[in-house]
Amino acid sequence: MDDRLLDTICERLKPILYTEDTLLVSEGEPITEMLFIVRGHLYSYTTYGVRVGFFNSSEVGLGEFCFEQLLTWALVPPLNDKDTLPSSTFTVKAITDVEAFVLEADDLRFSALHFRKLHSRELKHRLRF
Repeated sequence: MDDRLLDTICERLKPILYTEDTLLVSEGEPITEMLFIVRGHLYSYTTYGVRVGFFNSSEVGLGEFCFEQLLTWALVPPLNDKDTLPSSTFTVKAITDVEAFVLEADDLRFSALHFRKLHSRELKHRLRF
């Protein structure tokens, strides 16, 4: 990862704490942030829209991240001012106290678009000289 992109992202990370049994998001709700877990565990599960007989679950812990669907959203330039956030395909709940860093949707998009512009400027400069 480019150091400037990493710096841009790190400048926007905010620490957050969740207590045990906190519901972070329910399946179908908009994803507003991406989480990077520092301590604790989250439980993530889905029924894919109440499909009969289907259940998928996993545990997310130290060094892992959650709500990566937001990355795809952030990399696509907004079509208009009412650009909608992606919906969560999982319900996510804290099964222990959780310490994490959060990157909000707007900050993630800013970082992605900022990096794209920097990268484009460098390329134009190299082609020119």
